[in-house]
Amino acid sequence: MQREVNMKRLGIRRKALVTLLGVAVPSLIAFSMLIIVSTAHILQGNASRQVSSLAERSATGLAEMVGHSQTTLATMAASPEVGDYLEALGSVSQTRLAGSLRRLEGAFLGWQKLDATIQAIRLIDPAGNVLVKIKEGRLVPATGPERPPYSMPAVHSVAGRDFFQAALRLPRNGVLISNLERGKIEEEDALCPAMVRFATPLFGRDGVQRGVLVVNVWGEQAGRLINRLIAAEQGSAFLVERNPADNRRNGIYLFHRDGSCEFGDQTGSRRTIFDDYPPEITSAWLTSERGIASDPRSRDILAHAYYSPYGRQDRGWVVVVNARRDFFLGPLATIGRQTALWATLVLGLALAASLFFARSLTRPIQAVVEGIRRMGNNPAERIAEGSRDEVGFLAGEINRMADAIQQSAEERLRVEERIRGTEKLASIGEMAAGLAHELNTPLGNIKALAILARKGIERGECDRRSLTGDLDDIADQAGKCSGIIAGLLSFARRSGATPAPHDPAVIMGEALALVRLRAENRQVRLSCDDAPLPSLLIDGDQLRQVFVNILLNGIDAAPGGEVAVTLRQRDGGVQASFRDNGCGIAPEHLDRIFDPFFTTKEVGEGTGLGLSVSYGMINGMGGDIEVESRPGEGACFKVFIPGTREVGA
Repeated sequence: MQREVNMKRLGIRRKALVTLLGVAVPSLIAFSMLIIVSTAHILQGNASRQVSSLAERSATGLAEMVGHSQTTLATMAASPEVGDYLEALGSVSQTRLAGSLRRLEGAFLGWQKLDATIQAIRLIDPAGNVLVKIKEGRLVPATGPERPPYSMPAVHSVAGRDFFQAALRLPRNGVLISNLERGKIEEEDALCPAMVRFATPLFGRDGVQRGVLVVNVWGEQAGRLINRLIAAEQGSAFLVERNPADNRRNGIYLFHRDGSCEFGDQTGSRRTIFDDYPPEITSAWLTSERGIASDPRSRDILAHAYYSPYGRQDRGWVVVVNARRDFFLGPLATIGRQTALWATLVLGLALAASLFFARSLTRPIQAVVEGIRRMGNNPAERIAEGSRDEVGFLAGEINRMADAIQQSAEERLRVEERIRGTEKLASIGEMAAGLAHELNTPLGNIKALAILARKGIERGECDRRSLTGDLDDIADQAGKCSGIIAGLLSFARRSGATPAPHDPAVIMGEALALVRLRAENRQVRLSCDDAPLPSLLIDGDQLRQVFVNILLNGIDAAPGGEVAVTLRQRDGGVQASFRDNGCGIAPEHLDRIFDPFFTTKEVGEGTGLGLSVSYGMINGMGGDIEVESRPGEGACFKVFIPGTREVGA
């Protein structure tokens, strides 16, 4: 036998060896492909990091530009020329004030020549009069009439402008930064190139505000910084405004290679990032500090970085770098072609290996599986042991296991049948005393009637009518005895599972009749509430035993109380509910009440099999038993019997 097993093992080993050789080569190729794919992921990761770094460096550059402009403004405000102007305001000499303004004009012209980013410089008095204005390298003369509070001629007035009013409210050394936008040419409808205004208030030594210093800075420097981020053939870069409080500006392009979309709120193009990119991407640009994403349409890499010159999270500028996928990830196309080639080769080898396994191993295993399925439908079926390798050996072992399982199942059925019989006898024993009393009354009546009839005959005093009445009474009492015995025999008889049409209400009535005397002895009131019920294809004897077992438990649990039975239709079947008002079931016992031989009764008062047997019977009918209980509030058993089922199902 051992030699035969070894031969079988050698046969399957040869097949496994050949199969392993067929799988090893594709595995090595697949591993090589994995390395290529991993390299592609690394390339993509490097490209993403580079693009993200470009965006962050650009945001840093914007911060440096703004910082430079703020430093320039602070330097101007602290210059001797501005200090001399503030001192002149405190004097009563108009000549000194005019001289200080001329010196400021020269100083402003000098600063603008030194810093090409400055578009204009303005000195504004507290009333909004522009006293000095240098614009694009030349002085704008103050030709207007003299205006209070200093009785000096002004270039023009900005008293009503929001930016000026906001600057007046700043503390000492505070800086106000405007939106990045195109400037408005005085007394014209045209717009000049983009710029940003920086303003700071001026205070005298007495702490009194003496005006506002404003520096306009060209935005072209920011545009050049954005355009230098990435070459046109590699992608594009642009600057976006984040400003959810202002729907007209939120999401507008501040700088873009396509200049027609810039400052859509001013030029009337109305084009924003919401028109060009999906919401999941624009939402990240307008809420997060930095990030990287992939455009779902083009698969381009999109990196963004946020910078706010205003020091706020909800208002600032977002640098976006849009790197074209086909440029940065161009090698992926080559890798993809190579991967497809290798995948085709691996697929061919896998197909050949699969065909081999199908012929040498899969088919015998499939035969075993089919045999097991047939055994599931018909326990007498067995698997054909045609193969001489391990699969055939396995089939034989399964057949032997099936024989053992079938024998065990048959033995289990016999044991279960004996247990059911034992429990039924126990139930009969519990009802015996009551039934004996029930029989004793009609038997006593029969005996008394017979004695009276005999005495009447012996004395010759019994006429035909009187004798007939006595005999009728005897027959009636004998009928009662016969009915009692018939019910007991019906409950006690042995029978196989024979499903037949039964009315659950009738079976419940029979069960109640069998336990009635037990209930009277325990002073338990029985009630039954039923409704029109469908006839079910069930084993009536088993269902009657289930009802009796549960009723006896309820009677024992509620001495002097009540057991209420309710029958209702449910889900095409019938649900019988048994509710008692007894002591209830302890929580720790609820999970065990259906275990065989588990009982909380005193020794000799119960077998512990009633509920277990009942559960097995109902489960065999395709139904279920549930229990609900709280200590001190009684218990409720719910028995569900499903609708008509085929016999043997």
